[in-house]
Amino acid sequence: MSAVHITQARKDMYALIDRVLDGESITITTKKGSVVMISESDWEGIKETLYLLSDPDFLNDVRESRNTPVSEMETWDWRTL
Repeated sequence: MSAVHITQARKDMYALIDRVLDGESITITTKKGSVVMISESDWEGIKETLYLLSDPDFLNDVRESRNTPVSEMETWDWRTL
């Protein structure tokens, strides 16, 4: 992750956006603190992960599936839902 001061970020905004869209995270520093610039797709992934991790049933299902042999796993077709 690269760090850039706000003054430089202002000058290089388009280039920074291109870097972020290419997968890099950018920290922008100011006198008040720092912010992190990430792509929208990365942010959506983070939100989805946090949502799933906040669901205790999901975590229990994952733990249970780790102990289930593949031969005993239930299969389903998402098109029939």
